[in-house]
Parts: sequence; C-alpha cells; structure tokens
Amino acid sequence: MSETEGKKSKVSMLHIKSHSGVRSQMGLAHKSASRLKVRRQSYGFSGVPGIRPVERTSQVAIEFKRPPLSYLPTYQLEPSYPFHVPTVTKISDELLDENFTGHKYNVQESPALALRLAGELMRKIKALQFSRYRIITVITIGQKRAQCYNNAISFLWDHERDNYVDLQREVNSAFIQLTVFGVYLD
Repeated sequence: MSETEGKKSKVSMLHIKSHSGVRSQMGLAHKSASRLKVRRQSYGFSGVPGIRPVERTSQVAIEFKRPPLSYLPTYQLEPSYPFHVPTVTKISDELLDENFTGHKYNVQESPALALRLAGELMRKIKALQFSRYRIITVITIGQKRAQCYNNAISFLWDHERDNYVDLQREVNSAFIQLTVFGVYLD
C-alpha cells in the first residue's frame, strides 16, 4: 500500500461513505463549526477579554442586596434577636390600613401597589435588624369575582427558628394576601 493511498482526503472518504449508503457527515460538521462561532460566552470567566460581568439586582431596589460578610464565623446556632411575630404583624397591619383601605382593583395600578407595598414592608422589617434572618415578603392583590384563590409556597423549614406572618384583607372589588417569612440563616 503506497503512502498516498493511506492518506486519503476527508472529502474523498465522505464521498465514498455517501455512495455506500452511509449518511454524509460533511453537512453536520459545517453546522457545528458555525454554531461554535455564535455560541454565547460564559459569565463565569472574568479573565477572558470581551466578557463583562452582569450586575444583578432586585426588582424593587438596590438596597436589598445581601451585605458583604464583615465578620468571622461564630458557629452560633441561635439568633441573638429572633424574628418577632407580633411586631411584624403590627407593622403589616399598619401598612395595609394606610394603603389598602378604599382600594379599587385596577389592572394597571394594583400590580404596582403590590410591588410598592412589598418594598416598603421589606424596608420597615429590615430596619428592625433581626439577626441572621432572611426576610421574604409575598404580596398578592386579586380582583374579587366569586372565584377561589389558593397560594402555596414551599421551601425547607426549621420549625424552631423560622416563622411567618400571614394577613388577608378584602374590599368591595379586591382582596390582598400578605405573607412575610423570617427564615433563619445558619
């Protein structure tokens, strides 16, 4: 066997395979090569030129970003200032009394009200500075039209340290459900 017969070109090999009933791979190789050029770059490599990190913030405000860790781990298992349900209930009741009494459901205004109430409630509860708690607020405003409403939220729960506040209000044209979770961070 001569050296030229041993080194057949890829094109001639593909041509031979296509004639023998095996599907040609040339079309697939061309598509995968073009796909590599268009492939989206990863955000995880900051040292690669041309990749800029994306600043991810909350929809409500920038101040809800997690603060940088400024202390060493203490291996503390109990919070120094635990989530206090009566205080959070009082703050939530006052907020609903101020903003939801006399509210008429409107497709444009009600979602904006829910977002504004969630942000305001989050600010007031975070001002209490419950130690090592993640505060989660869920506010739902819906139109009353003789329907049933069920809301389910699930995550891992520590029954000794985690707690929540759940309030509902109704006016003539709308209802609101406000839920505040205090989830302890170990």
